[in-house]
Formats: sequence, structure tokens, C-alpha cells
Amino acid sequence: MTSYLNLTAQQSAALLAMYDIDIPVSVRFWNYLILDVLSITCALVILYHLLADRTLRQAPRNHFIIVLLCVGLIYQLTTIPFMLHFYRVGYSWKITPAFANFWTFIDNSSFISVLIGFAWATVERHILIFHNSWMTTKRQRFFIHYLPFMLVLTYCYTYWFFIVFFAPCVNLFVLSPMNGVPGTCTLTLKFWGTYDSIFNQLLPTFTIILASVALLIRVLWQKSRLNRSIHWRQQRKMTIQLLSISLLYFVFNFPRSIIRAMVLSGVSGYIFVKLNSHFIYFAIQLIFFFPFICCLATSELSKKFRRFLGNNSRHNTVLPLNEVKLGGNTRKV
Repeated sequence: MTSYLNLTAQQSAALLAMYDIDIPVSVRFWNYLILDVLSITCALVILYHLLADRTLRQAPRNHFIIVLLCVGLIYQLTTIPFMLHFYRVGYSWKITPAFANFWTFIDNSSFISVLIGFAWATVERHILIFHNSWMTTKRQRFFIHYLPFMLVLTYCYTYWFFIVFFAPCVNLFVLSPMNGVPGTCTLTLKFWGTYDSIFNQLLPTFTIILASVALLIRVLWQKSRLNRSIHWRQQRKMTIQLLSISLLYFVFNFPRSIIRAMVLSGVSGYIFVKLNSHFIYFAIQLIFFFPFICCLATSELSKKFRRFLGNNSRHNTVLPLNEVKLGGNTRKV
């Protein structure tokens, strides 16, 4: 964001308004609050079922869901409450430099971890479906399956740690008018701004799109060519799971990436600043909807919830006044 040094109060207000969005603060507050509470609840339930069931816990296709849900919970339990407090009190909230750095770090590192982590998951899904022989030994599983996720998380959190806490410029700790998250001066530098846009935003987004489309084409082609029904059912589950989550990323993050690409190519103007702020606001909601899509797209979890809801509906069945249920049979009285 542009420097606020040597600006009059009127100029600063105009600049803040340009980076704000046209959604009322009260709507933003309740939207984030309701979605955050529901999403956290759903994420905890999913994690319980995935971790408590040994089969689900050991299935490689579920590991990226477990990791991204945990990272998402970090985001939802830290930066979202900070945003809600900012929506409630506004610029009367005087934050310390240490808190500003922490907020900037945890917000950005967690979000790009979810983005880059899923980008790798879309690539890995090709290995799980078409080259599962590559992970037959513990050594292979470590280098192909576990190590990449460890490297992704290490990179994301290390990158933002140095970007924020070892910034090569002076941070002004200005609260963003859109959601309160302080920016870092490092990204106003040409090299770092370009690097962050390409490698932490555009590349992961387009990797998700291309890898997902390629996966769909490969699965359909193999089905028509080999016609192996048993393998097809297994492939279909893993493909539907991945494509459902990919669609979520496409809806919420792709518009922001398009604006980022246009700005990177030299396009600028008031309208692009406003659009970017609006798209960032909506991109954050990817974190909220991720647990719900994971639940619906994972067949084992969706079956458990359907059985749970079915049992509840049977237990709550109201019989007519002239009927009574005895020993599992319904008799008239």
C-alpha cells in the first residue's frame, strides 16, 4: 500500500477509502462471524472422524485434508477474530508493532500455505491414481508424499517470517480498511512484490486449474480405454474429492489472481484497486467453505453424516395417536 508519510488527514482518508470495499462493516462482521463459527465446528468434526478412524487416518488421499484443515484452523482462530474486532472498533484500535507483525505473519503465511499446499495436492493426486507403485515402500512414501508437504509448510512460514520480521524497509503498521490486516512494506518493493505475486499467488492458482483439468481428462480417458470398473470406482472417489475442492479454489481465488496478473502486467487504476480489495475479501471465505466441501466430497465422511442424520430422523418419528411402536412393530391401539 502507498506510504502514508507526509500526507494530510484528508489525503490519508481518501487513500484509505480507495482500498476499502463497498460492503457495510456490519455485514462483513456478521458474515465472517457466522461462517467462522460454523466452519470451525465442521472442521473439528471432520478432523475427529479422520483421526479417530484408522483407515481414514492412514489413507494418503486424506492427508492433505488433515493438514489444510489444521492450517485453516490456525487462520480461523487467530486472524479472523482480529478482523472481527477491527470491524467492531475500527481505527480506535491502537495496535503495537509486535502485534502488527504477528498478525501480518500469521494471516499471510497461513493463507498461502492453504493455497500452495492444495496446489501440490492436485499434482500428487496424479501420482496416487496413476502411479501408486511409486509409494510402495516407506522411503518412497516419505520422499513423494510426506516430504513435499513438510517443505511447503516450511517454505510458507519461513518466507513470511523473514518478509515481516526482517523487512528491508520501515513498516508503518497501518490497518487495512478492508479487514484490518496490516500490510508489510517489503511487498511494496518491486522485486518482492513481483516474486510474491508470481510464486505465491499466480503459480499455485494456475497449477490447481491445470492439474485438475488434466486429472479429469486422464481419468476419463483411462476409463474409456481400459474399462476397469473396480479401479474406476476408486479413481472416481479420489477424482471427485479433488475436483470439488478445486472448484472451491477456482470460485474464490481465481478472480483475485486475474486482477493480480493484470496489475503485474502494468494495468493500473482506481477500479483495479477496488476490485482487488473486494476479491481479497471473498478469497478469504475459501477458508470458511473448505471444511464443508471436504465433508461432502469425501465419501466416507458424507456416508457417516447421512447415517447420523438418518438415525436421528428415525428416532424422532412421530406416530399417529392411534398407533404405538412395540418391539419394533407398529400396532394400532
